[in-house]
Amino acid sequence: MTVLIVEDDDITREAMGQYLKLSGIDVIEAENGEKAVELSKDVDVALVDVMLPGMSGIEVVNKIKAKNPSCVVFVVTAYDDTGIIKKCVEVGTDDFIKKPVNLELLRLKITHALRNRVFHLYRNSYLKSLKKKLFLLEKTAEEFFTEYEDFLFEVLEILNMLSEYRDMETHKHTERVGWLSGRIAEEMGMSEVFVTEIQFAAPLHDIGKIGIPDRILLKPGILTPEEFEIMKQHTTIGFRILSRSNSPILQLGAEIALTHHERWNGAGYPRGLKGREIPISGLIVAVADSFDAMVSKRPYKNPKPLEEAFREIESLSGKLYSPEVVEAFLKLEKEITDVYRREKDEDTSNNGRRSHQSSSGEGVEGIR
Repeated sequence: MTVLIVEDDDITREAMGQYLKLSGIDVIEAENGEKAVELSKDVDVALVDVMLPGMSGIEVVNKIKAKNPSCVVFVVTAYDDTGIIKKCVEVGTDDFIKKPVNLELLRLKITHALRNRVFHLYRNSYLKSLKKKLFLLEKTAEEFFTEYEDFLFEVLEILNMLSEYRDMETHKHTERVGWLSGRIAEEMGMSEVFVTEIQFAAPLHDIGKIGIPDRILLKPGILTPEEFEIMKQHTTIGFRILSRSNSPILQLGAEIALTHHERWNGAGYPRGLKGREIPISGLIVAVADSFDAMVSKRPYKNPKPLEEAFREIESLSGKLYSPEVVEAFLKLEKEITDVYRREKDEDTSNNGRRSHQSSSGEGVEGIR
């Protein structure tokens, strides 16, 4: 991991650099924008001071994003100025660090920016949503940062918890479900705010599985009725974990955790809801999660071909899944196929690691 620190104040730049180096992170430093852009081609994260001599921090962000689109860019600022925040968001800033810098929070943000790239990239959309609230509600930038950092701390705590219990392939499953859910919601014409929130919330759908014993979760075969009853508890466990938060996104995550295994015909769990008794968030994630489960390798099954999985979802429209959600999902078939094949190719070339693994299954009796 390589972090580029762009800061004209020598003391601040050196303090951040030394702390990150002690944390095992490679650091490159630049005292102005011109040098930063020159060094930015192969860095993973850039920390850009908003006020720089010569080229402004906002211009630096814009040029870094153009040169290295996969670089996660944090703007570092002490200014309580909504105009600056607006411009930073517009050029693609992924996150903000408020001065004086909390070095431990900085380290956590950098670590999770790379561990959760897809999730992190959705933050830009969420910041745009918060930006709209900022102007509509006439909030100050201080209130903006407070609201955002409170949410961030909660998400970091949850992701840390997940990281302790599950592996990176499971994490890829949650990222894909978040992306799929957001695209389905967008195709259905949902609001920009809802699309952004479900992208954040959907990856937490299976968080309750941290409470399920591995002997059941990873069992290489069909679960017994008793084991399946225990497996079902992950929905209510997840709801209890997430519903304690005041964050709208984590409240949505609680709703999804509880309802993503409910089915259109009432055959799901934990409450046997049917049709429009199921919230739209649960209906969307049910399709996204099931599809990704079908095409993923599990300890107890081999993956299905993409085409076969699409046709199975289509055949279960109006039975297990909402017809409206399935219709939107199928309109995205080419885009989804391209994304999954590209990820599989990338993973295959990356030391031969397995490309797909998740923590759920499909079929009314085999759902995990």
